[in-house]
Amino acid sequence: TEHTPVFSDQKRRSNRVVKRKKYTEDLDIKITDDEDEQEDVDVTTTAAAVASISGGTAAQLKQEMELDGDGLPSMQFFVVIKPDTLVLSSYLHCEWASLEQLEKDKRIHQKIKRFKTKHAQMRHIFQEDEEPFNPDYVEVDRILDVSHSVDKDNGEPVIYYLVKWCSLPYEDATWELKEDVDEGKVEEFSKIQNRQPRLKRTPRPAASSWKKLEETREYKNGNTLREYQLEGVNWLLFNWYNRQNCILADEMGLGKTIQSIALLSEVYAAGVQGPFLVIAPLSTITNWEREFSTWTHMNAIVYHGSLASRQMIQQYEMYCKDDKEHLIPGAYKFDALITTFEMVLSDCPELREISWRCVIIDEAHRLKNRNCKLLDSLKMLDLEHKVLLTGTPLQNTVEELFSLLHFLEPAQFPSETEFLRDFGDLKTEEQVQKLQAILKPMMLRRLKEDVEKNLAPKQETIIEVELTDVQKKYYRAILERNFSFLSLGANSNSNVPNLLNTMMELRKCCNHPYLINGAEEKIVAELREVYDPLAPDFHLQALIRSAGKLVLLDKLLPRLKAGGHKVLIFSQMVRCLDILEDYLINKRYLYERIDGRVRGNLRQAAIDRFSKPDSDRFVFLLCTRAGGLGINLTAADTCVIFDSDWNPQNDLQVQVHAVLSPLYLGTCTQISLFRD
Repeated sequence: TEHTPVFSDQKRRSNRVVKRKKYTEDLDIKITDDEDEQEDVDVTTTAAAVASISGGTAAQLKQEMELDGDGLPSMQFFVVIKPDTLVLSSYLHCEWASLEQLEKDKRIHQKIKRFKTKHAQMRHIFQEDEEPFNPDYVEVDRILDVSHSVDKDNGEPVIYYLVKWCSLPYEDATWELKEDVDEGKVEEFSKIQNRQPRLKRTPRPAASSWKKLEETREYKNGNTLREYQLEGVNWLLFNWYNRQNCILADEMGLGKTIQSIALLSEVYAAGVQGPFLVIAPLSTITNWEREFSTWTHMNAIVYHGSLASRQMIQQYEMYCKDDKEHLIPGAYKFDALITTFEMVLSDCPELREISWRCVIIDEAHRLKNRNCKLLDSLKMLDLEHKVLLTGTPLQNTVEELFSLLHFLEPAQFPSETEFLRDFGDLKTEEQVQKLQAILKPMMLRRLKEDVEKNLAPKQETIIEVELTDVQKKYYRAILERNFSFLSLGANSNSNVPNLLNTMMELRKCCNHPYLINGAEEKIVAELREVYDPLAPDFHLQALIRSAGKLVLLDKLLPRLKAGGHKVLIFSQMVRCLDILEDYLINKRYLYERIDGRVRGNLRQAAIDRFSKPDSDRFVFLLCTRAGGLGINLTAADTCVIFDSDWNPQNDLQVQVHAVLSPLYLGTCTQISLFRD
């Protein structure tokens, strides 16, 4: 049966707008061509949804009912295109348009149908005061180009700027009048445009010219380094001068990003002014861009997105132009380029054409598998100096460490067989000491307790939760491979649980039985016999009573809410997050969510909404793999790991990057960690 929220006036503040009918399948919105098949929509309700209006470009629709001249209802849509020409405009110029104005686009009925479908899904969630679109969409991110024209009416000169908007891709950039553009952004653009092309390659200074920084310099906005961060920058600089690729392996939360940016800033000041390359997880690239802007005056760009967006970046952001507006090969307009592992894996030839003076690879334990395609792609790049960042350089085996070392210094570590012969088991003290001697020049590792004495205490509580009766029945049936019991409630053979991976099915059962095919229908049917099916909280009670972990969470969250705490909840399974999301909606807890399906710019927007001082968000739902890579959610003081990872290092990533990083918090608040 479909699980729906029981509160019609609930306000749901999540980036996810697709409501899933069942937790055991992955459904998409399907739009049919038959108008009669669509559910009737109350168009007097205002809602926001994203629909495609022009050339596949995301545009905003909002609808309301008005009366026409004859007193008959007339539907109006709030659109981001010019109704008279259907030319793409910016969100700065959204306006109301009638269906008759929009019918110039032959596909408009299909697009309105798509809007109505999403509207119907959200009408129980959004309230009338919900923003029609993300306010970031009218904030200038960067200016890409300038055009001078003449007003046809009065002959006055007119200046237009090509604007890339915050949280929108490059392909959605629009031309705007000078009067509509922030002057500060115009000044930034002018400074970049006026820079002279740098075609001469500046050699790296000799090792003998290295000088230790005795105290931190004052970076942009008055930022300064902590004492241990200054030590880290000195170590990084020493390795750069001495042509030694290296690994900064500080424990998570000590500011490896800041130290890396400070390194590039010092290298830039030494005369080697890029180009620099930063490769990071999608979740963190917005934060990297923000830190570059906060700490330095370097021109850092983000290279990510669709083919159209990447082509615009190449056209407007990567290369200087001559007097005839032709790109000048080798004359780079940017100082640092931030991109993702996925872009490197996609074999972008434009990245291989550039001779990179220094590369920073964040979360470098992604390279632990020597046979991974990412390593092959990285070897295709021209990288003069390599710096790896990882809080967990050795997660499981010595082979993983060799993979990192071989990538850094293939001449020094050519043979995996020899390396494993010397250090494979690390059983003797002599082996450990020998490995430490080899690693000392090329890896720096500090722990929080070594560098900071005023850390907030961490209280970790491991809670053993008893299975409910329902869970015990399914657990026993899965262990005994009792197909006759498991098929109860299944409406077809394809809906019977797959027991090829018994361990995974047991894990689903322990998290929530709704994750098992056919279980939800059977559980809801049984509850109808003992609980009033007409009760407004019927589905909520079915959801809670089915799983011991949710029973505990239902007792824990009200206490945390009353105590003014902010909570992160991590799970391995996206479908488990769907269940938790429905629970939060029914309980009227405001929340955010990040999993692998949430785009990078939307991830950062969700983090910002949760982290701002006056935020009303109580819970943040995160997938462990997506939320444990370099994301800092230090506004929270409580972390609930709903289901632990097979690899304990991944849970450690979650703890430190999320709430257990008092250096980012800057407070003495006690940190609580609950693990089921």
